[in-house]
Formats: sequence, C-alpha cells, structure tokens
Amino acid sequence: MQMDLITGVVVPVLISLLLFSYVGYCWFNQKVHVRGRGWKAKDEYRKTFYFTIIVLTIIGIGQLASIVYFYVLK
Repeated sequence: MQMDLITGVVVPVLISLLLFSYVGYCWFNQKVHVRGRGWKAKDEYRKTFYFTIIVLTIIGIGQLASIVYFYVLK
C-alpha cells in the first residue's frame, strides 16, 4: 500500500511541479528551448512558445486531476 501511494500520488505531484516550474521559467524569461537551436525569445518563435506553455500546463493539470480522480473520488 505504501509503494502504491508513492507511485500514485507523490510521483505525479513531483512531475506536475517540475512542469509548472519549467512553464514559469519560460514565461518569466519570455524564452523557450527549441531543439537544435537553443533558447529563443518569444518574439522569434511565438507559436513554439505558446504551444509549449499551453501543452505543459495541460499535462500538469491532468497529472493533478488524475490524483483527484483515482485517490480522492474513489
């Protein structure tokens, strides 16, 4: 039971925190890491910047929602 709690709750929370930290860093600095090109400003790669921000935020929220669904509601 203890290992199930760790893999089911702690790991998704840590992943969500890491994702939100990366999103916050990108938003604060207005830069995004583009594979093969390095860190680029939002003005240079606007679509990539917003795609990264939106997708990683949705994944992080989904991780937290899965905890609520599988461990709180059941």
